[in-house]
Amino acid sequence: MPAGDNEKKLRNLVLDKFGQIALAGKRSYASYFDGHDGKVYISVDDTILLPDGRMILIEVDSGNYAKLIAGQYALINGLFDGVRDKTLFLVVHCYKSSKNKKEYSSSRTIKNLNAIQKFNCNAAWLPYAALTLSEFSAIVSISNSIDELGAALWAISSASEWS
Repeated sequence: MPAGDNEKKLRNLVLDKFGQIALAGKRSYASYFDGHDGKVYISVDDTILLPDGRMILIEVDSGNYAKLIAGQYALINGLFDGVRDKTLFLVVHCYKSSKNKKEYSSSRTIKNLNAIQKFNCNAAWLPYAALTLSEFSAIVSISNSIDELGAALWAISSASEWS
């Protein structure tokens, strides 16, 4: 399924359950750096703003791209100017193998995101989580509110971080 279709699928899943106020749209981060000619720019596919002030940045991965996601995570961390401990970077993998139709395992993404953090152990990195679309769908289906969804995703992020 093309990337745009997967983004719509995830968006509709959340909107159908929680309504229009559940998603706040795409977020972009950009900056100019001294000595560089161009602007550095990175974005995520959608955002959930929780009533308690926390934010979940959602990236929908339609391919098998753990390394690409890790680079995006590094750039977002470098460009992000918000409250880091109140912002979660969430990857939702929509990729299925063409051979056996098995969903992509998010463990490779988690390993890559953890490895990126090791390049600068003293930095304040954004918390992260990675799920398959069916795992995300299951969490949405058992959540009774956007608050419950947020709490479940934040709980997963704590379990994702390992040394």
